[in-house]
Order: sequence, then C-alpha cells, then structure tokens
Amino acid sequence: MYQLRSSKFMGFKKGSEGVSLVQVEIDCDAVSDIPAYNAISGTEMVMGSIAWIINTGEFYGLNSVHEWIKQTQTGGDGNE
Repeated sequence: MYQLRSSKFMGFKKGSEGVSLVQVEIDCDAVSDIPAYNAISGTEMVMGSIAWIINTGEFYGLNSVHEWIKQTQTGGDGNE
C-alpha cells in the first residue's frame, strides 16, 4: 500500500492532453508498493520524487528515466 504525502505541480507534459507533471513524496509499506511514475491517473511523477519505505526506513528517489533508485545504504559509510 502507498499513500501520497505531498505533491507539487511542476507543469504540463509537452505534447500531451493535460497530463500534469508532479514531484511527490510517497509513504509505502514495502519496496514492492512503490508505484510506477505514471500510476496516478492524469499525472506523471518527475525526477526528484521521493518514496519512504516505512517497514525498513529506506528512501528511494525517482531519476530522469523513471527508475526508483535506493538512496539509503547500510554498513560502513556512516549512513545507517
């Protein structure tokens, strides 16, 4: 399950029929709950969107090619 925490309108997608581009913060129970960049009807999530995985405390960030990239590490780097 996921829940939208916040959403910031960034504009409209060029060449589309009113698709909103949004930067979001999403709360998820598990990694498998992170939605696709276009999962919310009429919108596309953009680079810089963030997903917090509540069960593990991990954070994921959306990159420019619509991939969710793990931002938190464990072990040896001081980011535990």
